[in-house]
Amino acid sequence: MIRARSFFTLALLSLVTLVAAAGPAPASARPTSIPIRIGHVSVGTSSNGLASILVPISYPIEFAGRLVETRVRLHDPGHGTLRSWTLHEALSSGHRGRPEKRRRFTFVHRLGLDESLDARLRDGLAVRVRSLAVTDIDGDGHPEVGSTDLKAQPLPANGAGGLCSSIPRIKLRPGHRISVPLPVCAAEVSWVVGKGPERGRAQVRQGRLVYQAPRRFRGSAEIQLLKKAPGGGAVRSAGEPLSESVVQVTVGTAASAVVRALGDSVTAGFGYYSNGTPMTIGRLLGCRPPATGYDDACSSNSVVVSNTATKVEYASDYGLSNNISWAAQWANEHAITNYANFAVSGSEPADWAPGGQFHEKTERIESEDPDYVLLTMGANPLLSNMLFGFDNMGCAIYSQIVGGYSECIERAFGEVHLRERLASLYRDLVEHTDATIYLMQYHLSVPSSALAYSATQIAQMGVLLNREIAAVAAEVNPQRLQVVAPPHFNVGIDISPAYPSNYSCSRLGYEVDGPSVQSTPTQDELEVLHPLSFCEGPAGGGPPWVISGDTGIHPSATGYEQMASQVPPPSAG
Repeated sequence: MIRARSFFTLALLSLVTLVAAAGPAPASARPTSIPIRIGHVSVGTSSNGLASILVPISYPIEFAGRLVETRVRLHDPGHGTLRSWTLHEALSSGHRGRPEKRRRFTFVHRLGLDESLDARLRDGLAVRVRSLAVTDIDGDGHPEVGSTDLKAQPLPANGAGGLCSSIPRIKLRPGHRISVPLPVCAAEVSWVVGKGPERGRAQVRQGRLVYQAPRRFRGSAEIQLLKKAPGGGAVRSAGEPLSESVVQVTVGTAASAVVRALGDSVTAGFGYYSNGTPMTIGRLLGCRPPATGYDDACSSNSVVVSNTATKVEYASDYGLSNNISWAAQWANEHAITNYANFAVSGSEPADWAPGGQFHEKTERIESEDPDYVLLTMGANPLLSNMLFGFDNMGCAIYSQIVGGYSECIERAFGEVHLRERLASLYRDLVEHTDATIYLMQYHLSVPSSALAYSATQIAQMGVLLNREIAAVAAEVNPQRLQVVAPPHFNVGIDISPAYPSNYSCSRLGYEVDGPSVQSTPTQDELEVLHPLSFCEGPAGGGPPWVISGDTGIHPSATGYEQMASQVPPPSAG
């Protein structure tokens, strides 16, 4: 029995039927206003024994990692201003989820007082706080998101509650060490390092947090701090209101790098809405664009949530803050904020190359002088032709009997002019930018729905397509066009010769490619079809690498994380 299942059957399918679009949404003269909220100011005691003013502000998640301006004026009613501060801090947002479903986070700004001001805390002082948060996501001179808040309130003489200051995002070079003051709290506490960073060493020493970065590491690390109340045990400060326990560190980032992305649904992150929530199987038909118009619906870089829309409307930060697509996760890992993802689910190379319907987007990307261009491209229109063209589908079935499957696939490549159209797009990007261009190849996924191809055939199709992408890149410019291979997405059955089978979790010794990372419904089906050999996964637990909402085609946020981890870090800058 021939079963169809895999990213390159349904997977390629989704890429084709899911896309097309008008040009980029025009930049608005006025940024989208998402409220920021100044909370109740408190007072804490710093390690030097002097008071600090603690100012909690709730920010939209789009401001995570970004620089904001906060102005605070301390005054004595009836006698005028005593001191003014203007802070510019890179906001840390605590632990970043994959996907990131939070829409807001609280950052607590700290202002240390000197002895003269500390002595006047009981004199009925007041504070006036003004926070200005405006960000130009893609550096085009038109801020996409902005908001401001102003609040005046009396300054309490003593702190109360569990409020603690936040540590701004830390940046340093590989191999270097940094020492920063520990958070200051309204109540008396001490700090210890809880869950340390996966890379590097962190310790608390004399009222400061000290972090040593590895010499060859470039990326992000998180340090968890635990509160320890006097005479009590350690408590996760993240579990307390308005308290920050996770310190975010970025090592070796090219902070000013300009990153742009284009491509199909694998770059767009189809199957997730821009707020970080996944699409359900019941919404699949409503997310599939109609025949006469395409809108990038239900993709992580888009605010369009159904196929009733008539145009593409990108999310204000192009999906960076929801941390889903491999492009967004790579940018977040290296604290890059000048980012835009123009990918459109279902698009094909001809759309982006000169003369194509999306070439205007390509030209916009080129005009913005990017340092890095990220893309996955080439699967479309192969899937619709292979799966819904009866002659081609018959060729695949016929090849099961007489052989020649590889030749069948290669003929299909020729019929859609895959090599020529990829080369045209690649040359255009190389000639009109100085960017390093990362070409992400395709993952292997096995949908739970059945069509005409076996899992092994689909895996072989993927190998041939990825090989074609690499060959064209080598012909055009192997220095500028850097091909990135995603890790193998284990199916949990024998798919040799497409991929070696040298792993077994069967009592009978059957060998497979590894513990499955496919979608949950796919694993359920594979277990029924291969009861003696199927190997359930993922290994070590954790979510599958493939989503279920599209029958098991596109990567999950965890799968995209695996893909992003294969992309080299940006050069120092």
